[in-house]
Amino acid sequence: MASPAVEVAFANARQYARQPINLVLLALIPPLFIIAMSSAIGTFSDVLGGNLGERAGTGLAGLWAASLLTGAATFFILRTSVRTDGRLIAAGLRSSSLGLAHATTAVALATVTTAVSFSMLMLTQDVSKPADLFGAILLATLIYAALGIALAWFIEGDLEGSFVIILVFMLDAFVGGPLGGGGGFFAGLFPVHFPSEIAVASMVGASYKAEWLAWSGIYLLLLAGVSPLVIWWRSRQ
Repeated sequence: MASPAVEVAFANARQYARQPINLVLLALIPPLFIIAMSSAIGTFSDVLGGNLGERAGTGLAGLWAASLLTGAATFFILRTSVRTDGRLIAAGLRSSSLGLAHATTAVALATVTTAVSFSMLMLTQDVSKPADLFGAILLATLIYAALGIALAWFIEGDLEGSFVIILVFMLDAFVGGPLGGGGGFFAGLFPVHFPSEIAVASMVGASYKAEWLAWSGIYLLLLAGVSPLVIWWRSRQ
């Protein structure tokens, strides 16, 4: 018999798959970003002052697609499970088990969206460092998964949550990311600045700094540290 945490994780997965629009977005967003926007990203980068070529821009688009899908999905799953979580806690389920279930769901979603975007990139592009690219996209999706959970602490409405996630993504992509050549301390404060830099370097075979990985890991740990508090608080609403 499966543990309660596993049951909750499977319930989250069924909840996600039960909405056909989620599966449609998973199938359409990565190809749309990667194929339709590849040349446009390179051109737009020149306008913003960056120097991304088409191949590097395509890798960035794959990371964007996976991150945005994951962040939105984790936010909505946590928001829609508030009442159920409360009943499970009242029935005796420990908060740690509930948190483990939601964390498992978030990691699973991040892995799936990463795999979809990475596969599309491998099928359509010449990737110089596939392993590094996969790691960069996975790191970005995990950060956005934790961000989606953290935003559920502050935002009650689904519509408001959607706007905030899109706003964070737009700032992340166009201000803090390599699209416009963003760099320095301020750019590094955005969630996936460093994973984006690693993804771009991986596409074209360029080297990247070890501290980019370190800062990305620190960012993920900070957001992941907030997530259990959010789940505990939400379960008592």
